[in-house]
Amino acid sequence: QTTESGKKRIVSLTSLSTDIIRNISPEKLVGIPDSSLFKKSEDLKLIRRVSKGRTPPNIENIIELKPDLVIGSNGFHDKVLSRFNSMGIETLSYEVRNLYQLEKFINTLDLIVNGRNTNILEKIKSEEINRCLVSSDTLSKGSNNIVVLASIKPILSPNSLSWSGNLLDRFNLNNLTKDLESKSQFKGYVNLSSEWIIKSNPDKIIIIETSKDQYKEFGEDTFWSNLKAVKNNNVYKFDYYGMINPGSLSSINNTCKKLNQI
Repeated sequence: QTTESGKKRIVSLTSLSTDIIRNISPEKLVGIPDSSLFKKSEDLKLIRRVSKGRTPPNIENIIELKPDLVIGSNGFHDKVLSRFNSMGIETLSYEVRNLYQLEKFINTLDLIVNGRNTNILEKIKSEEINRCLVSSDTLSKGSNNIVVLASIKPILSPNSLSWSGNLLDRFNLNNLTKDLESKSQFKGYVNLSSEWIIKSNPDKIIIIETSKDQYKEFGEDTFWSNLKAVKNNNVYKFDYYGMINPGSLSSINNTCKKLNQI
């Protein structure tokens, strides 16, 4: 049951909400996703895994945990959250596409989990995502044009409506695709042609790796090797977590650290 102290039993279906709650009241987590981000997390080792990857959460397993709150991602978890709502189980659906929404989400969880605001946001900002809060005065003024390749086949790149697009803007990096309209199935991402890349000829390129050495041979093809960024060795490899999917507070912070060094 819910008391004045907030929610007692929480099932988190995303790595980000799990990581934020572990910073607020970890003892209230009863179910979490089986994410690679938590493999070395001893404090989460004994908590029931209720989902993995893009496989839908196991509803029966979650019901057994008797949660009074289930948290999921807007869009991806809509159907399962609707099921829980119909059973009288409270749910929270969220979307984080920029740092402002991240801060707002942290405050929302703090209020819901504890029944009051405990100022956890300031603690998280100073300890967990401090690299994302560097003064804009110390950053470059966007003289270098950059393109992020979320995938190469097809070529997908973030515009300003995406999490990664917002991070690039935060660090004054001139994202060449920021104003392009998204017509792909992925909100906030645009499909690019090889002709567009050649014509734009970015100064720097960020490649997103979902697995180690995924693009080991990048730049060997004539199309890529002729680009200014490849010729000048200004190609950077970033993890999927932190840059495309916020993932966790640690992955966000690591991404901010790398962006500040570009």
